[in-house]
Amino acid sequence: MLLFTNPTDVVRLVENGVNITTVNIGGMAFRQGKTQITNAVSVDEKDIEAFKKLDARGIELEVRKVSSDSRLKMMELINKMN
Repeated sequence: MLLFTNPTDVVRLVENGVNITTVNIGGMAFRQGKTQITNAVSVDEKDIEAFKKLDARGIELEVRKVSSDSRLKMMELINKMN
């Protein structure tokens, strides 16, 4: 398991050849300039762009605050923002 604080770092790792098939988004705190999409995840345009790059590579993006939570699809949440 690898832990990251933002999706841009995940993109950088994937672009440098690391094979990742699934990313669990478990907590991205709200702060100024971010939009809250679940009680545990807030994103800004930079985050959204990174998630779109990961999605385009076929990487599964799931949102779960804790492992017992139901799995939500990150791209569906992003698409609902628009």
